Amino acid sequence: MEGVRAMKITAMEEVGMRCMVQLALRPRAAISLAELATAEGLPEPFAAKVMARLRRAGLVEAVRGRRGGYRLAAPPSAITVASVLRATGTLPFEPSFCTRRGGRREAACTRLADCSLRPVWSHISALIDDLLRRTTLANLAEGEGAARAHLAARWPLAVPRTETAPTAVP
Repeated sequence: MEGVRAMKITAMEEVGMRCMVQLALRPRAAISLAELATAEGLPEPFAAKVMARLRRAGLVEAVRGRRGGYRLAAPPSAITVASVLRATGTLPFEPSFCTRRGGRREAACTRLADCSLRPVWSHISALIDDLLRRTTLANLAEGEGAARAHLAARWPLAVPRTETAPTAVP
């Protein structure tokens, strides 16, 4: 049987991560919303919505003035992937996974009392949570090769290859 290849990440979460990596590439600079949107191929209104969430979460600061824009509120090494995902949506496996995702909207899972799958979901949740909390924007800003090395050193699994590489804001 082939392994699971995709994880559900919302557009808001994906764009939030991409914008934060752009800011991490130039951590002290203020980057305009237009520059961020252009660099990531985004409509400016959507980029504005994402950046507003990141600002409310305290991850970025809005800089006013002619050379204003957004910049990181902390060093890239202090901002985790988990904090960005939480600011823009949710973590992939929240602690309430079993009680809230039982297949029916109105009720929790019918197997809450005795479920042999719960340990699997709990283990996956713990592994993902650890990875997201221990991976920072600094790890991601060093480039794809460095990010792969960071992940492989801490979680020695097969690290999948990607098709394209992101580019930095000029």
